[in-house]
Amino acid sequence: MELIIETLEDVLPHVVPDTGIIHSDHGGYSVINYVFSIDNTFDTPMARECRGLKFDPEGKLMARPFHKFFNLGEKRPPQEEPWHESHLVLDKLDGSMVHPATVGDEMVFMTRMGVSAQARQALSLASPELRALCRDMMAAGFTPIFEFTSPENRVVLAYEQPELTLLAIRHMRTGAYMPHHEVASIAVTHGVAMVGSSGVVEDVSAFWTNARTLEGIEGYVIAFDDGHRLKIKTDAYALRHKALAGLEFEKNLLAWVATDAIDDVVPLLSAEAADVVLSYQSQVIAAVSKWEAEIGGFVAENGHLPRKDFALKAKDQIDPRLQSVAFRALDGIPIRKGLMEILERASGSENKIDAVRHLFDMKWTAPKAIE
Repeated sequence: MELIIETLEDVLPHVVPDTGIIHSDHGGYSVINYVFSIDNTFDTPMARECRGLKFDPEGKLMARPFHKFFNLGEKRPPQEEPWHESHLVLDKLDGSMVHPATVGDEMVFMTRMGVSAQARQALSLASPELRALCRDMMAAGFTPIFEFTSPENRVVLAYEQPELTLLAIRHMRTGAYMPHHEVASIAVTHGVAMVGSSGVVEDVSAFWTNARTLEGIEGYVIAFDDGHRLKIKTDAYALRHKALAGLEFEKNLLAWVATDAIDDVVPLLSAEAADVVLSYQSQVIAAVSKWEAEIGGFVAENGHLPRKDFALKAKDQIDPRLQSVAFRALDGIPIRKGLMEILERASGSENKIDAVRHLFDMKWTAPKAIE
């Protein structure tokens, strides 16, 4: 699977507008990457290359990390993949992809979008041997690709120590992936950690079932010798990642609180994220209990009045946003149910949350892991 790329002009004419692929100038280098995807974003081989291509100020290609590859079963049934072709099953690590590039006269590390906080941290931890590997490979026209894992760079899984693990080495001009045994040999020569492998797929159905039920790993990458790649994530990881990603928006968390789903979500989170979520839930529920008591007392004291008089008193004594709860209580609707329904409606958008934020003492800061 080779596709020649030498300059920016080799790529730009093939980029379809409004499909999520952008060209961004970072001063000293530029990047072609996708920021969102729709059904036709990756319809062509060139589009699938638009996943972090880096170019120098003159438009010359300077780094070529992984092409876009898909989940096993996403584009066609698993049984239809070319399992008869030579391939290996590699561990899928849960960190940030980084690769080296030269900006000016300086070697830097970049993630998909370019130089980032994670990339800087990774470079600061890179050993002299790993830096030498990077320089040797770049001088020969290759891009070495690493996974940066660290306790401070946690996505879902926890790693005790920071580490840079060599995943692949890719020829910049052709896009060809260096054979795995050669990559492993280079890793050994330079004393660099190499991604683990676990043989080949012999029984597709068994592999599919077993891989998805594993715990404590993200999943696997199936790397074919011709460059074709697939990934599969465990069900447990996918659930945890979905739950953690949901915390990016307060409205998702409020919806979990309002629908009594927190107990289902918390086991999927890291301990730090779970603590933040439970604290938020406690704040909101404490406010709900306070209003439940106040509205309950008001209804007990005034429930015997004619509805018109009840309404006049409610207008004077109860926040306008909660008056409907008091009226429904007259009709036998539990006060807490009414309050939780207000919260559920508020979870429809961040603006709606802001409209009742102080009413329910909602204070939210997203956990660092998903900022």
